Amino acid sequence: PLKYPVSSQLHDEPTLGERLADTVAHQIGSWRFLIIQSTAMSLWVALNVVAVLKSWDPYPFVLLNLLFSVQAAYTGPVLLLSSNRAAQRDRIMAEHDFETNARAEQFIQGLMSELLRNSQATLAIAKHLDIQVEGLDQHGADLEAKVQDVQDQLVEVEDVLAAEAQKDAAAEGDL
Repeated sequence: PLKYPVSSQLHDEPTLGERLADTVAHQIGSWRFLIIQSTAMSLWVALNVVAVLKSWDPYPFVLLNLLFSVQAAYTGPVLLLSSNRAAQRDRIMAEHDFETNARAEQFIQGLMSELLRNSQATLAIAKHLDIQVEGLDQHGADLEAKVQDVQDQLVEVEDVLAAEAQKDAAAEGDL
Protein backbone atom coordinates (compact mmCIF):
# COMPACT_ATOMS: atom_id res chain seq x y z
CA PRO A 1 0.00 0.00 0.00
CA LEU A 2 1.14 3.52 -0.77
CA LYS A 3 1.88 5.64 2.29
CA TYR A 4 0.65 9.07 1.20
CA PRO A 5 -2.64 9.99 -0.51
CA VAL A 6 -0.73 11.86 -3.21
CA SER A 7 1.07 8.63 -4.09
CA SER A 8 -2.20 6.78 -4.58
CA GLN A 9 -3.60 9.65 -6.67
CA LEU A 10 -0.54 9.60 -8.90
CA HIS A 11 -0.57 5.84 -9.22
CA ASP A 12 -4.26 5.37 -10.00
CA GLU A 13 -4.63 3.06 -12.96
CA PRO A 14 -4.74 5.24 -16.09
CA THR A 15 -7.43 4.57 -18.65
CA LEU A 16 -6.62 2.88 -21.94
CA GLY A 17 -6.75 6.24 -23.71
CA GLU A 18 -4.38 7.83 -21.18
CA ARG A 19 -1.92 4.95 -21.48
CA LEU A 20 -2.10 5.10 -25.27
CA ALA A 21 -1.58 8.89 -25.31
CA ASP A 22 1.41 8.62 -22.96
CA THR A 23 2.97 5.79 -24.99
CA VAL A 24 2.49 7.55 -28.32
CA ALA A 25 3.79 10.85 -26.92
CA HIS A 26 6.81 9.05 -25.50
CA GLN A 27 7.54 7.41 -28.86
CA ILE A 28 6.99 10.59 -30.89
CA GLY A 29 9.32 12.52 -28.63
CA SER A 30 12.24 10.16 -29.17
CA TRP A 31 15.30 10.14 -31.39
CA ARG A 32 14.25 6.72 -32.62
CA PHE A 33 11.04 8.17 -34.06
CA LEU A 34 12.89 11.06 -35.70
CA ILE A 35 15.44 8.75 -37.27
CA ILE A 36 12.81 6.29 -38.52
CA GLN A 37 10.65 9.07 -39.93
CA SER A 38 13.61 10.80 -41.60
CA THR A 39 14.77 7.51 -43.10
CA ALA A 40 11.28 6.64 -44.35
CA MET A 41 10.85 10.09 -45.89
CA SER A 42 14.27 9.93 -47.56
CA LEU A 43 13.51 6.46 -48.96
CA TRP A 44 10.10 7.63 -50.19
CA VAL A 45 11.60 10.60 -52.03
CA ALA A 46 14.56 8.61 -53.37
CA LEU A 47 12.42 5.73 -54.64
CA ASN A 48 9.99 8.10 -56.32
CA VAL A 49 12.74 10.16 -57.94
CA VAL A 50 14.69 7.11 -59.16
CA ALA A 51 11.61 5.13 -60.29
CA VAL A 52 11.35 6.69 -63.71
CA LEU A 53 8.77 4.27 -65.10
CA LYS A 54 6.49 3.51 -62.16
CA SER A 55 6.50 6.34 -59.61
CA TRP A 56 3.58 5.97 -57.18
CA ASP A 57 4.00 9.53 -55.82
CA PRO A 58 5.74 11.76 -58.35
CA TYR A 59 7.24 15.12 -57.46
CA PRO A 60 5.87 17.29 -55.64
CA PHE A 61 5.01 14.22 -53.51
CA VAL A 62 1.35 14.97 -52.82
CA LEU A 63 0.74 11.57 -51.21
CA LEU A 64 3.69 12.06 -48.83
CA ASN A 65 2.32 15.49 -47.93
CA LEU A 66 -1.10 13.94 -47.26
CA LEU A 67 0.45 11.29 -44.99
CA PHE A 68 2.32 13.95 -43.02
CA SER A 69 -0.89 16.00 -42.68
CA VAL A 70 -2.78 13.00 -41.32
CA GLN A 71 0.07 12.27 -38.93
CA ALA A 72 0.08 15.89 -37.71
CA ALA A 73 -3.70 15.85 -37.29
CA TYR A 74 -3.41 12.99 -34.81
CA THR A 75 -0.08 13.89 -33.23
CA GLY A 76 -1.19 17.29 -31.94
CA PRO A 77 -4.19 16.09 -29.91
CA VAL A 78 -2.29 13.06 -28.59
CA LEU A 79 0.53 15.28 -27.36
CA LEU A 80 -2.01 17.62 -25.74
CA LEU A 81 -3.70 14.69 -23.98
CA SER A 82 -0.38 13.53 -22.61
CA SER A 83 0.57 17.09 -21.65
CA ASN A 84 -2.73 17.58 -19.80
CA ARG A 85 -2.11 14.38 -17.86
CA ALA A 86 1.38 15.58 -16.93
CA ALA A 87 -0.08 18.94 -15.85
CA GLN A 88 -2.62 17.12 -13.68
CA ARG A 89 0.19 15.15 -12.02
CA ASP A 90 2.09 18.41 -11.48
CA ARG A 91 -0.97 20.04 -9.87
CA ILE A 92 -1.41 17.09 -7.52
CA MET A 93 2.27 17.28 -6.53
CA ALA A 94 2.05 21.07 -6.05
CA GLU A 95 -0.98 20.66 -3.79
CA HIS A 96 0.85 17.99 -1.81
CA ASP A 97 3.93 20.20 -1.53
CA PHE A 98 1.77 23.10 -0.35
CA GLU A 99 0.16 20.93 2.35
CA THR A 100 3.55 19.61 3.43
CA ASN A 101 4.99 23.11 3.59
CA ALA A 102 2.00 24.35 5.60
CA ARG A 103 2.48 21.53 8.13
CA ALA A 104 6.21 22.25 8.30
CA GLU A 105 5.46 25.94 8.84
CA GLN A 106 3.12 25.15 11.73
CA PHE A 107 5.72 22.85 13.23
CA ILE A 108 8.45 25.50 12.93
CA GLN A 109 6.19 28.13 14.49
CA GLY A 110 5.52 25.75 17.37
CA LEU A 111 9.25 25.11 17.83
CA MET A 112 10.02 28.83 17.75
CA SER A 113 7.30 29.53 20.32
CA GLU A 114 8.59 26.73 22.53
CA LEU A 115 12.14 28.06 22.21
CA LEU A 116 10.96 31.53 23.19
CA ARG A 117 9.04 30.15 26.21
CA ASN A 118 12.09 28.15 27.29
CA SER A 119 14.33 31.21 26.99
CA GLN A 120 11.88 33.31 28.98
CA ALA A 121 11.63 30.58 31.62
CA THR A 122 15.43 30.39 31.80
CA LEU A 123 15.60 34.15 32.31
CA ALA A 124 12.92 34.00 35.01
CA ILE A 125 14.76 31.19 36.81
CA ALA A 126 18.05 33.05 36.56
CA LYS A 127 16.49 36.22 37.98
CA HIS A 128 14.75 34.24 40.73
CA LEU A 129 18.04 32.64 41.74
CA ASP A 130 19.70 36.05 41.52
CA ILE A 131 22.17 34.82 38.92
CA GLN A 132 23.98 37.43 36.89
CA VAL A 133 21.90 37.88 33.79
CA GLU A 134 23.78 40.67 32.11
CA GLY A 135 23.88 39.04 28.69
CA LEU A 136 20.77 36.93 29.13
CA ASP A 137 18.35 39.86 28.91
CA GLN A 138 19.91 40.93 25.63
CA HIS A 139 19.91 37.32 24.42
CA GLY A 140 16.19 37.04 25.21
CA ALA A 141 15.44 40.26 23.35
CA ASP A 142 17.53 39.10 20.38
CA LEU A 143 15.74 35.78 20.38
CA GLU A 144 12.32 37.46 20.44
CA ALA A 145 13.37 39.64 17.50
CA LYS A 146 14.56 36.60 15.56
CA VAL A 147 11.32 34.75 16.29
CA GLN A 148 9.37 37.77 15.04
CA ASP A 149 11.53 37.90 11.88
CA VAL A 150 10.89 34.22 11.18
CA GLN A 151 7.16 34.67 11.74
CA ASP A 152 7.13 37.68 9.38
CA GLN A 153 8.97 35.65 6.73
CA LEU A 154 6.50 32.80 7.13
CA VAL A 155 3.61 35.22 6.60
CA GLU A 156 5.31 36.48 3.42
CA VAL A 157 5.77 32.90 2.20
CA GLU A 158 2.10 32.16 2.94
CA ASP A 159 1.07 35.23 0.94
CA VAL A 160 3.23 34.20 -2.02
CA LEU A 161 1.94 30.62 -1.93
CA ALA A 162 -1.65 31.82 -1.71
CA ALA A 163 -1.11 34.16 -4.67
CA GLU A 164 0.44 31.32 -6.69
CA ALA A 165 -2.47 29.04 -5.80
CA GLN A 166 -4.93 31.72 -6.94
CA LYS A 167 -2.99 32.17 -10.19
CA ASP A 168 -3.00 28.42 -10.79
CA ALA A 169 -6.72 28.22 -10.05
CA ALA A 170 -7.41 31.13 -12.41
CA ALA A 171 -5.25 29.59 -15.13
CA GLU A 172 -7.00 26.28 -14.66
CA GLY A 173 -10.34 28.04 -15.01
CA ASP A 174 -9.16 29.63 -18.28
CA LEU A 175 -8.42 26.22 -19.77
